[in-house]
Amino acid sequence: MEQPSSQDAYQKRLEELQQAREAEMQRRSVLRQLLEPAAYERLSNIRMSNPELYLKLSSLVIMLFQRGELKGQLSEEKLKQLAAMLLGSRRETTIKRV
Repeated sequence: MEQPSSQDAYQKRLEELQQAREAEMQRRSVLRQLLEPAAYERLSNIRMSNPELYLKLSSLVIMLFQRGELKGQLSEEKLKQLAAMLLGSRRETTIKRV
């Protein structure tokens, strides 16, 4: 059995990365249409700080749209509610100054 060359492995990895990039670009395009500008900006901030939550939240928004449960664009407040639902019992941190 022949070992794949490093060039083949590199080419395969490059193709995988390119497909992932195209999928992410398509996801962003769909989300831009489904979310109000403030909600899209919040989701972009979540993407930078918590990529796992971003994927869950964006998938949920797209799924809700596909089921026909979204009426118009999703507001920032509704996006925050969906994020809180996904985070579950995570407590909100408050800082008190003395």
